Amino acid sequence: MDAFQRSTGAAVGGSPAGAASLGLVGIQETDDPCHWERVSQPWEVLAMPLTAGPFGNRKTFLATAHWILYHESFSSRLRVRALSPAGMLAVSVPVQLGSRSSYFNQSLQQGGMPAMLPGCAEAVLDADQQHFMLLIRLTLLRRLLPAEQAETLEAAAAGRWLAASPTVIERLGRWLKEVLARTHRAPEMLRHSAAVETLERELVQGLVGTLRLTTGPAPPERRSLRQRGFDRAIECIRYADLTTLDLAALCTIAGVSQRTLEYAFREHLGLSPAAFIRQLRLHALRRELLASRLGEASVTDVAYHLGFTQLGRLSGDYRRTFGELPSRTLARTLTDDVPPFWIDGIGSQSRADVRAYG
Repeated sequence: MDAFQRSTGAAVGGSPAGAASLGLVGIQETDDPCHWERVSQPWEVLAMPLTAGPFGNRKTFLATAHWILYHESFSSRLRVRALSPAGMLAVSVPVQLGSRSSYFNQSLQQGGMPAMLPGCAEAVLDADQQHFMLLIRLTLLRRLLPAEQAETLEAAAAGRWLAASPTVIERLGRWLKEVLARTHRAPEMLRHSAAVETLERELVQGLVGTLRLTTGPAPPERRSLRQRGFDRAIECIRYADLTTLDLAALCTIAGVSQRTLEYAFREHLGLSPAAFIRQLRLHALRRELLASRLGEASVTDVAYHLGFTQLGRLSGDYRRTFGELPSRTLARTLTDDVPPFWIDGIGSQSRADVRAYG
């Protein structure tokens, strides 16, 4: 049986007739890294398995219009490069770490939690990795928290690290598990705006309370020219037409030389800017091929649509990256697709897109 045929999922959410959906709870399961990329929005994910054998991912989630909480587990080791969701703070709460897991080229064996403002993430996730991921809109943080607390949390996230002892991390994990379990037991609460607003407030204040972010922010450290250039380049890449973006234009927007930008990308991602952009385009092509139906689309049509014109070179690059030709990806059968755990503007989701959660 094709790997994609074994992907499963369920979601539920809703509201009284005629009203917009306010939230979703559900489960995603998939055993193919490309499929995992497709259902991981609002992240823009590039996943590369580092070991042979079956891939497995399970995600139990809760989402509203302002935040997402999910528990995620993996059955094989992989490298992840990703653009984190625009306008959201991201915090990873490790539950179970493999001995070779790392974030931003740093081990977590000494404690602490990875965190980031919108930007580019890099991680190696070991087999049996488990974590909670919390994504919160910055506008919600600034609305619900005192200004000093919001600034303290954002300053810590800008440094990609939230200091926390193993005891604090364990306590935070237990609490997040309880929040997920409570909403999965009674998803009907997500039909009521007052209940959703209470959940949002509880999540933000509970996170800050557990971390005890009670002091004002430390004086901000001046980011290096290289770091500022990298951040500007990533923000440009997030919204640019990657079929026309060239390195000279990217350096101009980043405000740094090509050499500086090359160093920055290799430091953060282990790739040159050009290689990273090409990886983004190749992964986008693979997802598009997977979503297309054999006989209704051709590799050539999909490639041209995404701006690839050198099809011979493309075929070689694609095979070196994914271990198969584009035609093999197009021939795969995708059935029983899992539901997304996030749709920007969740209220616009039709009821037909929401499956019963059992």
